[in-house]
Amino acid sequence: MFCKRVNGKSQHKNVLSSRGYWIPATVTILLGMTTVLPATGSVNDPARSESKTVRADFYISPDGDDSWSGKLAETNAEQADGPFATLERAREAVRKLRATMNHHGPIHVQLRGGTYRLEKPFVLRPEDSGSEASPVIYESFPGEKAVISGGKIISGWQKADGPLWKVEMPEVQAGKWYFRQMFVNGKRRHRPRYPKEDFLKLANLSEFDKNSWMAQSTPDEGELAKRAFQYEPGDIRSDWSNINDIEIVVLQFWTEARLRIQRLDDQKHVVLFTGGSFRPLTWSGGYYVDNVFEEISEPGSWYLDRGKGVLYYHPLPGEDLSQAEIIAPGAGVYQLLRLEGDVDQGRFVQHVRFVKLTFAYTAWELPEEGHCNPQAEITPPAAIFADGAYYCSLERCELSHLGAWGIEMRRGCRDNSIIGNTFGDLGAGCVKIGERENCDQDIEETRNIVVSDNRMLDAGQVYLGAAGIWIGQSSGNIISHNEITGPLMWAISVGWTWSYFPLQRARDNIIEFNHIHELGTGILGTHGAIYALGTSPGTVIRNNYIRNISASDLWGSGEGIILDNGCYGIVVENNVVYNAVAGGYGSNFNCAGNFIHNNIFLYGQKYQLTVYGDLPPGPKPYKGEIFAHNIIVWRQGPLLKESDWPDFSTLWDYNVYFHEKEEPVTFLSGKKYTFAQWQAKGMDEHSVVADPMFVDPSNGDFSLKPGSPALKLGFKPIDISKVGPRNLFAK
Repeated sequence: MFCKRVNGKSQHKNVLSSRGYWIPATVTILLGMTTVLPATGSVNDPARSESKTVRADFYISPDGDDSWSGKLAETNAEQADGPFATLERAREAVRKLRATMNHHGPIHVQLRGGTYRLEKPFVLRPEDSGSEASPVIYESFPGEKAVISGGKIISGWQKADGPLWKVEMPEVQAGKWYFRQMFVNGKRRHRPRYPKEDFLKLANLSEFDKNSWMAQSTPDEGELAKRAFQYEPGDIRSDWSNINDIEIVVLQFWTEARLRIQRLDDQKHVVLFTGGSFRPLTWSGGYYVDNVFEEISEPGSWYLDRGKGVLYYHPLPGEDLSQAEIIAPGAGVYQLLRLEGDVDQGRFVQHVRFVKLTFAYTAWELPEEGHCNPQAEITPPAAIFADGAYYCSLERCELSHLGAWGIEMRRGCRDNSIIGNTFGDLGAGCVKIGERENCDQDIEETRNIVVSDNRMLDAGQVYLGAAGIWIGQSSGNIISHNEITGPLMWAISVGWTWSYFPLQRARDNIIEFNHIHELGTGILGTHGAIYALGTSPGTVIRNNYIRNISASDLWGSGEGIILDNGCYGIVVENNVVYNAVAGGYGSNFNCAGNFIHNNIFLYGQKYQLTVYGDLPPGPKPYKGEIFAHNIIVWRQGPLLKESDWPDFSTLWDYNVYFHEKEEPVTFLSGKKYTFAQWQAKGMDEHSVVADPMFVDPSNGDFSLKPGSPALKLGFKPIDISKVGPRNLFAK
């Protein structure tokens, strides 16, 4: 399933994509309307069939021994030989095998079923690479489940006061272990918070008094608005247990600040934090207090007393702790796997595959200065991390119960594949690709990553503003046939440049055939399902099915597809957006040169289309987009929400607009142009206000009946039957 680069192009002898470069042969990618099929024998190769056992070169088992040969799948009768015990020992054996013989086929390392508990990440470097003809494959033994875990089992529970149970933890009291996550029978449990529901309101920003303790603590008056606020009496209490372990979570727009208390002033009701938020703290819909022992009255909550070294848990009704498996991440286990190529020296980790493995239980840490991130929560670590990885893949794996991100392809990674995996219960997002800053040299850029046919479920459990898939300064990536759902701020975020210049590396990214649904179920809701930022020529967002996108009461968002500041050169076509709170499509005034074509935008709740403003100083720019052959149908709210409309130098035409209650269709909520007045401005000259005649959109049938006015205008029917994950690895 690997490919090589020839004259700057990624190649495989079997499969060529319609975009001009070669893609992994085992992936069936629908590019436009062309199906690129797997190479013969690549997926259903008998050597890889589930029904036949591939004899591995080395075996690992939780019951193994690193002094053994690793050549046997089970311990022999004499108890003298058998599988290895650790990944590190198998890695050494693979190195030795490559150094001592001319190995022509794949090298298989099979992990027997069970849990492999790590205290530090498993690291592969360039010397651990395979080749195109002889990849190194780390995989579960057929029919068994191997779990690579950073978790530790907690046992020894005793009855405490009332409904609580407790366990003494000497490692915690000694300062060697502290954790912020706990899982009972594979289910995340939460620390007690105040208030249990709803949110507190900031009373005001704190005033800077040069003669107060505040001046000695915060000499920088300009940062005070981000580090302190006044609270209502009783909302934050100095008599709470272990006040230094309490965290204040300030809910801002599309992100949150998680802050540590430095000092409380009970007289003036002022709290000062060890660090600050990205924007002033009053730029907020509210806050709550996390990790308050006095609020542990709710079943399913837990509290770790760092000073006493005691863990308390309030079980759910009927939960038997003597039979339960209770796990917390080990101390400092933030990552489980690292691919460490040397990009600057041109030495890469190449041709390594990870197949049908489970990666679980990593920690998340709160720095002394707290945590804030302006957007997308991209700074926390990933359980699987890569720098300088070429032609590597993660296939049919499971990533679950993680403290932060799932996978990060950071710097100098090329032609890697993330295919057919399941992501569930992640603290942040699932996949990060590229870096925030534009790199100077081509060799530093991460590009040509395929993220396909994955199920991404319930990420964003800790970092509230996370994206499911984030692409920064990276090009040529394919994000296709994924299912994404849960409490995420964005399902997919592509591009990372505010405004048009300087031009960056984010371009030629394909976002297609993804099924995004029930998004924004968390505290902050969702900004938008698919979000683009900055100039990105060649980027295409097409054939995605987006439905049921929620907003939060804290702020009014929840859109389908958003082109934000500086977007230029992006094509948005053949998408269906159904039941998004803020409508199907929104764009920034400071965008131009985009093509929004042949989409269906149905049943926005507050409005259907959004145009909002980040206008630069000086003359107002031309918007200059093409918005054509789209169908917009709604039942409530206005058609268009806009904060301004700088000019009419944009091309909207051949669209169908229809209000199902047959209310008058008006444009621009402030001025309320009638359709005729709108056309008099040069807009929608050939468009119509008419029923597009869908067959059954409420049940997912978006085909059009004969005689539809949309068909007469040139609209091309959209088939959503191919969206979402496919069964690429069927027998």
